[in-house]
Amino acid sequence: MYFRQFFEPDQAAMSYLLGDPVSGQAVAIDPRPDPCQVLLLRALLAERQLDLSLILLTHTHVDPDEHLPDLYPGAQVLIGGGGRQPAELRTVAHGERLLVGTQVVQVIATPGHTPCSVSYLWQDRIFCGDALALGGCSQAENGECDPGRLYDSVMNRLFVLPDETLVFPGHDFHGRTVSTIGEERRCNPFFAARSRDAFLSRYPMKVGAGAVARLWPVEP
Repeated sequence: MYFRQFFEPDQAAMSYLLGDPVSGQAVAIDPRPDPCQVLLLRALLAERQLDLSLILLTHTHVDPDEHLPDLYPGAQVLIGGGGRQPAELRTVAHGERLLVGTQVVQVIATPGHTPCSVSYLWQDRIFCGDALALGGCSQAENGECDPGRLYDSVMNRLFVLPDETLVFPGHDFHGRTVSTIGEERRCNPFFAARSRDAFLSRYPMKVGAGAVARLWPVEP
C-alpha cells in the first residue's frame, strides 16, 4: 500500500493519500483545495498509476467542501452524518467498511469537534482529523463543538484501540506529525487520568476556530 502525508503550512493542515497498487485505486483523506497540493496530488496519482476513487473527510465546518468533486472528477466525497450533507456528497456511518481495492478502511464516528466528525482506521493507522490533537485538544468557536461528546469519542472510540495504533492528526501545530494511541492515552494532558467532569470543567472554549491548545496545566 502506498502512503503519503501532506502538510499545508498556512493552516498547519495535514492530508493523506492511500493507494493500493494491486487494484490501482486510491483514497485521499482531508485533501486541501490549495492549488499546489492539488497539482502534487494529481502528479503522484499519475506517477503511481492510481485512480482516486474516494475522498474521505474527517469533518467539515459550516459549509462542506463542495468544490472537491470538481477538483477531482470521478472521486466520490464521503462525510460523516450529523451536519449538512449536500446531495453530491455521500454520508458514512459508524462501523461502515470502505473497500479500496484489496484494502479495507473502517469508519469510526468521533463526533464532538463537529457533529459530523469521523475517523478512518486503516490497518494500524487511525486518521482522526480534529477529534484528537497530538498532545493537545482541538476546539471551535462557532458553536459546533460539544466538549462532552468529544471526550466520549476520544475515550470510548479512539483510546480503546491498541496501544501501537499510529495516530495521524488533522493539524500539526506542535511540530509532531504522528503519535500512537498508547502515548496519547498516557501523556495527552487533556485526557490522561482525567474524568469527564474534570475535562468539561477545564475545556478551553475561547481559542481561534480550528486551533489546537498546546498546553493544559496539569494540577496534582
